[in-house]
Amino acid sequence: MQRDYEKLYRYLERLDNYNKSLEICGKRKSYSKTDTDATFMRMKEDHMLNGQLKPGYNVQIGVESEYIVGVGLFPNPTDTTTLIPFLERIRKNTEKKYENIIADAGYASEENYTYLESEEQNAYIKPADYEISKKRKYKNDIYRKENLFYDETGDYFVCHNGKKLIFAYDSKRKSQNGYETTRRNYICEDCSGCPHRENAIFRFSYFPL
Repeated sequence: MQRDYEKLYRYLERLDNYNKSLEICGKRKSYSKTDTDATFMRMKEDHMLNGQLKPGYNVQIGVESEYIVGVGLFPNPTDTTTLIPFLERIRKNTEKKYENIIADAGYASEENYTYLESEEQNAYIKPADYEISKKRKYKNDIYRKENLFYDETGDYFVCHNGKKLIFAYDSKRKSQNGYETTRRNYICEDCSGCPHRENAIFRFSYFPL
């Protein structure tokens, strides 16, 4: 009984530590034990630009005509989830809504584009795949939906083997901020005898629009 009691006590201590860690972590995936507000992020600080995970913060700076109009410190490593709260913070502090929002491809997401459109702000944000989409390899990739024929009237794609990819179902996904994205998934009507089947079976089965 004593052994079982000690074992159960250790489990309860471990559970308590887990709950405390989850509370500190919140929506993040990690935190530093020496600075619990810091999140482990991939740093590129050596001469080879190799990513190294170290605790840090995501600093955002808003500039208008070379003047800093806002500064934000965020615990999340990705820029896409910082744009909306950062703009709202600037609007609250300056009581001004900027007409044109300029940012690099790291801020590109459906959630951010939709938000700016609803706020009647112009989004000058380059799509995340803009640079790679100009390369020949991307344009010649027969498995990308951008390179497939799409019939808007019939709502179906046509693969390079002449087969239809018909609509199958909608799937929903929520972002870290709670934004819900709806994807339309398409499936090939018949892949039998297709010369691209081995490479395409996983990429054609459920095709997002």
